[in-house]
Amino acid sequence: MNRSARRVLFHRSWTKYNGGTSGGQLKVRDAFEHFASSDQFEPQVYFGPETVWYDNPGNVWWPYRERALDKWEIQETDLLFFAGWDWKVLPPEQREKPPVPVLNIAQPRQIMLPDARRDFLKHPAIRIAKSSLGKQKLEEYGVNGPVFFIPDAIDFSLIPEPHPEPSLDVLIVGLKNPRIAKVLERRLKWHNFLKKDKIKYRIQVPPKLPTRQDFLNLVNQARIVVYLPLTEAQGAEGFYLPALEGMVMEKLVICPYAVGNVDFCIPGETCLQPVYNVRSIFDAIIHAFRMPKAVKAALIRNGKAISSNHQLDRERASLLNLASQADEIWNAHFGHRLG
Repeated sequence: MNRSARRVLFHRSWTKYNGGTSGGQLKVRDAFEHFASSDQFEPQVYFGPETVWYDNPGNVWWPYRERALDKWEIQETDLLFFAGWDWKVLPPEQREKPPVPVLNIAQPRQIMLPDARRDFLKHPAIRIAKSSLGKQKLEEYGVNGPVFFIPDAIDFSLIPEPHPEPSLDVLIVGLKNPRIAKVLERRLKWHNFLKKDKIKYRIQVPPKLPTRQDFLNLVNQARIVVYLPLTEAQGAEGFYLPALEGMVMEKLVICPYAVGNVDFCIPGETCLQPVYNVRSIFDAIIHAFRMPKAVKAALIRNGKAISSNHQLDRERASLLNLASQADEIWNAHFGHRLG
């Protein structure tokens, strides 16, 4: 332990069996490891008492359980790193007037009225947006504090090499929209009954596979991957990592617009982007299946190329640079509000 390093305090909690396996948990865990890789910072994590430790191999926080903090106690030199519901660990008076600087991942869906996390956006924080459009939406809404754009990155060492002979023509990733996934499954079944060009397909609906690696291996079994992210009515996505992972694995990606995917899901260049309804998505599947090889290869090549903008070392450098300026930024925006 480097005693001269500045402590960065994390708070995590979940009560669901797969609560520690989500993309949100993964990226907060990545932030934790980014800080751990620096001599300047020392991350520490506290798990709320409501957390249930299921024996789930996909829980990305499991390795940190034994060395977690026994109690939540802020020191005057700390930084706080929050995402989602983490604000609840602070008493109301500290939410309104944090005693130390707060770095806070904020998602555009949090500005929506049905989202209870909307109230947290009025609290002082140095916010981190995961997409350029997400940053714009948060700023237009008027969050309390500056917003910095740090796009999500992926660990390329964990991505399987593209399968040379995938067993599926089409995989539909429908964890966030199982209703449309099942309707598309029925459409594909009828297509195969009526048409000569048979499509080998599979849908993925809840429950999640045990680990992220299981999911990546499933994606790698397909040539074309249809992703069904959160719709705009649901608040859309902060980033949407799965579609980018598909591009790394050289899949032809079909993914509707989801706000957070705007920087890498570029229609007709890196993916197909149908309107978010059954008919448009089904038409895109048939179009992709029948697409000339050269056109398909160009989309896949462009997707792979844009994924190179999302290296972990870039994400790490951006986050550590922001944290190193936290006091200066905080004092400029909230100096008179420190507790």
